Amino acid sequence: MSNNSLAAGKAELAKGEAKLKKLVASVKKIFAKGFLVVLLILISAIPVALIITYIIQTYCSAKIIEAISKLSDGRPLFIYSYALSVAGIYFTRIVAGAIKTLSSKQKNS
Repeated sequence: MSNNSLAAGKAELAKGEAKLKKLVASVKKIFAKGFLVVLLILISAIPVALIITYIIQTYCSAKIIEAISKLSDGRPLFIYSYALSVAGIYFTRIVAGAIKTLSSKQKNS
């Protein structure tokens, strides 16, 4: 009788271990996907920031450029353009993900 309960306990433990390994693998996959998305956003923001910086420096008036330089405390305009690009791309990704989630739930309902 104790052998049966011991074997049942081992089987239960093995099932729990398999579930835990599966959970850890899925968490690793989620973190890897998130890291790749952040890396992609950081890389794709560089050309966008360069375009924004070029447009501001080429087409804005001297007063606007002077106001921007006062706000930036003499730091390069590219840094602020890059930060704005990263935020914009990430926000766009979040909105697109929300729309995708909402549209997929409507299809299932």
